[in-house]
Amino acid sequence: MGDLYFEVSKHLRQPVSWVIKHKFTPDVKFLLLKYAQILRARKKEYEKMQEELN
Repeated sequence: MGDLYFEVSKHLRQPVSWVIKHKFTPDVKFLLLKYAQILRARKKEYEKMQEELN
């Protein structure tokens, strides 16, 4: 979960605390959803690569 806030804070160039404080505003909420999908895809791709190595 922390990775998600960190990615959004990098995107917005705002501190993580600002992102957490504004997480219910429409723009930040949209970015949180967008980066959640991206992080899930990265995790799935990583797991697939690990499975191929074994």
